[in-house]
Amino acid sequence: MLLCAVLAKAQTVDTAAVFDKYLDLNVAMFEGNTDNAERVAEDIMADTVALPIKARINYYNILGKLYEERHPADAKVYYERVLAHVPDFYVAHLALGYIYLKEAGDADKKKLSAPTTANKWAYINLVKKSIAHLEKAQACDPNQDTLDTITSLYKKINDTNGLANLNTRLASLSKSCIDLLETQ
Repeated sequence: MLLCAVLAKAQTVDTAAVFDKYLDLNVAMFEGNTDNAERVAEDIMADTVALPIKARINYYNILGKLYEERHPADAKVYYERVLAHVPDFYVAHLALGYIYLKEAGDADKKKLSAPTTANKWAYINLVKKSIAHLEKAQACDPNQDTLDTITSLYKKINDTNGLANLNTRLASLSKSCIDLLETQ
């Protein structure tokens, strides 16, 4: 029985220590020290369940930011986790929109080099995913470059109906926008 108690104690996560690491991660991000931030984020990874839910969502958002440039596939996973909890957080939508846009660009090159129906639909599906996220971002934080990108994407996939109804969708999407995540 004593052995079971010792093993159970060894497997218990020290929530205060995990939260302290989370605070260190926030400081590293604030200071722009991405190498330290990545190291601390990795230390937290196995114990994320010890974080309060709002801190965990913010942690996933930080991971998205950290991985966006060098590991966009990983960033996408974390931004999707954020949106699963906070669907109106338009900052994650903007990031995902541009990640999917990059993937669509890669799919377009593949479609041009091997013009199969599967490659065409893969490209169109990625463009549509990009548009959906960019529209939410545009609705919440209007930006001419984002609007131009959305318009261009609709034209590239010949979706005149989507383009014609853009303003109506943007007006609807703008009714619920979150620009900052709660951390506690």
